[in-house]
Amino acid sequence: MSSDFDEDQNVPYAHPPDGPPLLDRADNVRFRWHASDRAPLHENRQQVLLEVHDASSAAASDRLGLDLVAVLDVSKSMRKKDRLGKMKTAMHFVINKLGPKDRLSIVKFSEEAERLCPLLSVTPANKPHLMAIVDGLQVIDPTNIRDGLETALGVLGRRRISGGRLASIFLLSDGDENIGHATNVDVSDVPVYTFGFGTDFDPKVLDEIARRSKGGTFNFVDDGENMTEPFSQILGGLLSVVVQDLKLIVSPQPGDSILEDVDSRLYQQTRDDNSGAVIVHFGDLFAGEIRRVIAHIRLPAVGQKKNATAITAQCSYSIRGQPFYSRRLPVPIRRTPTGSADPSRTMPVALRTERARRHHVTFLDEVRTMADGGDLHGAQGKLVEARNDLAHEQSNPMIDFLRATLDKLLGLITSPGQHAGFRAYLRSLRTSHDRERVAATGDVKGVRLFETRHTSAFRGQAKRFEKQATMGHRPPAHHDSNFNEDDDDTHRLRDREEGRTRTRMERPVAVEARNNRPWKTWWGDDDKHRWSSARSTSACAWVLCILCVLLVIGAIVLGILLFAVYNHKMPYLAVADAQLGALQYAGQDGTVQNLQLSIAFLAINKDSRADASFSRVNLALKLQGVDMLLFRAPPFVVPPDSSMPLQYNDVVSTGRRLDKAGMRSMDKSLNAGVVPFDLHGKVRTRGNTGIFQNTQFWTRFSCRLRFFFPGNGTVIPADRRSCRSRWP
Repeated sequence: MSSDFDEDQNVPYAHPPDGPPLLDRADNVRFRWHASDRAPLHENRQQVLLEVHDASSAAASDRLGLDLVAVLDVSKSMRKKDRLGKMKTAMHFVINKLGPKDRLSIVKFSEEAERLCPLLSVTPANKPHLMAIVDGLQVIDPTNIRDGLETALGVLGRRRISGGRLASIFLLSDGDENIGHATNVDVSDVPVYTFGFGTDFDPKVLDEIARRSKGGTFNFVDDGENMTEPFSQILGGLLSVVVQDLKLIVSPQPGDSILEDVDSRLYQQTRDDNSGAVIVHFGDLFAGEIRRVIAHIRLPAVGQKKNATAITAQCSYSIRGQPFYSRRLPVPIRRTPTGSADPSRTMPVALRTERARRHHVTFLDEVRTMADGGDLHGAQGKLVEARNDLAHEQSNPMIDFLRATLDKLLGLITSPGQHAGFRAYLRSLRTSHDRERVAATGDVKGVRLFETRHTSAFRGQAKRFEKQATMGHRPPAHHDSNFNEDDDDTHRLRDREEGRTRTRMERPVAVEARNNRPWKTWWGDDDKHRWSSARSTSACAWVLCILCVLLVIGAIVLGILLFAVYNHKMPYLAVADAQLGALQYAGQDGTVQNLQLSIAFLAINKDSRADASFSRVNLALKLQGVDMLLFRAPPFVVPPDSSMPLQYNDVVSTGRRLDKAGMRSMDKSLNAGVVPFDLHGKVRTRGNTGIFQNTQFWTRFSCRLRFFFPGNGTVIPADRRSCRSRWP
């Protein structure tokens, strides 16, 4: 048995700790909540959206070592359209990206499965051996997915080193299984990421395997696409995992609330009958991933207004074998006589959007059932119904994406010869929604659902890897399994997350001119001629410099005059509306425990002839001099004589602390019932101003927002009208 494994390699291993779980003071897992902040006094039902965000660093020293088993189909159908060659290229990329702390085993299957190598540490010495195994793959006739899957589970099950390590299976197939039943294999303890290649396979089998596994996804790859990018997305996520075995504990507050249900979609949950708490088991998280649940609660009737707690949330997880628990998050709700009995009237946009997404997935389930039963006409009608259902939702990036995916599904189901691709795409999309994890479904309008910075970075590297491979060059091996921060795709996704666009500039090369001819002496005849020439040249240079300075001054004055005349045509950003949803402040130590705010900006272009470009929006919201929130936006264009809204709904800040002066000012503000926030920043725009065409300039943003609080949390209108970006 020991000969099966290369256990002598120095792979990371975590020994079980002796002590109890620790409080994670680094906040590797963070919460956000979205709910109505007021409820009536009589008995009513409310919903709370909880978002669990992986905030770990995923640095090389923090991420877990990966034990990966690649289960590869070598059946006869892999000869079609160079599928075998594409699979080999994808495996070359995987081997290149893994490092010495990772281990890889390769299993091939056709009529029977064969383990081609044990779990080998992917060291520089072992990489050529692994490459040779991949290059030597040949096709055989039958397809026995079950045997391949069981062989992979056997490899992982016989590991002696497993503590604090990440185990996963990649399963690729392009055909229907004709031996065994792979869906009967128990994969509940390991993530299985399945990849269906082409349109000849049965998507139901691969989808069911992924759904029954611990966090796996089904990825659909059409024949016109390469296999490297789908592999790379999942691999990038796996090589960023820090948080393992994540569990979310949602608890009611005795006397204040009753927890009726927690909608966690595909993720398993258990209930504590004594406390009424629900535990949702999420498993391992890619760095930067978000998991969302909707808690359905019932609030009992109360006799008078009071501050209540709707639910509390807490997480448990492990990092490199050490168990941790997060800080507890109470979700407050105020019981008042003026609270709305209809939660939908005060429902935050984030909760409304998540409800629409889940309802969309329900439509996809119904469409899948109809398509599997051969009722394509009914499936098409259900897609149209889903599209009409979204017409009532307010436009935002998620809603727009859902509409685009429905349009793509409608295009596939109405196109002859695309029905097989429609079924596979539908299942892949559905599993991605249920897992809230990126999967290969093809991008829609350039957007990939649930993408993280790490999955995007690896996908960008895979594109370049494929390009080099098609040119006949084997790309060089990467010496580190971490992604390269200089990748264009990494920059684009990171900038999109931060709401900005990066302008990449090459550093100029400094060249110093030298004259190698030696001078004789400064008083020689030749030198006198040079000295005289130098004086003459110097005088001319001074005259030219003076003229240039005068021209520059004239241009500046003219520019100021023109900007003063045409300033009303400059594009600008203004505050359209603002709402202070929640503010929990601990006066003892000056900590803002919870701040929840919604704000809407309006980008305005008054020029009736030309577009205006906003290339950077970067604004900071301060409370008593302390940064609370940053509002950023990616580049956008406003058409002539029109405006465009920028909506920031239910943004949250926690744990900020004021200094002593800020605490005194805060106490005065709360006593007065008006809390001031300062909004500062710069907005870079480009537009036509006077005779200058397509001019770029900065405008500054500086205003004070004062909110009625405690009260209805609305902004005082007089301040809102004065809040706009201005030049200079």
